[in-house]
Amino acid sequence: MFTGLTPEICARAWDTLQPSIRYAYEQDIFNGYIGAIVLLNPANPAGEPLFQAHLGDDPVNFYEYAAAKARLALRTGVDTTRLRTDMSHLYQPGDIKWPGGIIRDGLAVGFSGVQGEYDEMIGEWFVAAVRAMCRLEFFGPEGEQTQPTPYLGRSE
Repeated sequence: MFTGLTPEICARAWDTLQPSIRYAYEQDIFNGYIGAIVLLNPANPAGEPLFQAHLGDDPVNFYEYAAAKARLALRTGVDTTRLRTDMSHLYQPGDIKWPGGIIRDGLAVGFSGVQGEYDEMIGEWFVAAVRAMCRLEFFGPEGEQTQPTPYLGRSE
């Protein structure tokens, strides 16, 4: 029964993307196979992230950077590449300067580890995978009738 976005759905989405990320690194598109992704909790964005994961052996400060990118995109309402190119007036002291944060359909995601524009692309891939997996779980094999009641997570 679908009860909303969970860390497990996010982990499946992340696992789905890793072969593509590795391929891009092996083709010299990405400058490394290292980094971290952070998805802020849509129900409590100021709290602990709903999901975080990393690539490579040592994420260094990438969790911190990814979270800062996601929070910046959430606060400003724009992706961080667009922010620095078109809306740099929205920056505040203490904001991270590198791109890699996006806000899509209520999901604020940051990735840090490769080139900034590709950091954002990885975030886009992740959001697309999460949304698709949630839609499929919501509708299930029998459509909306998979949910036993009008309310998510209720059995009566």
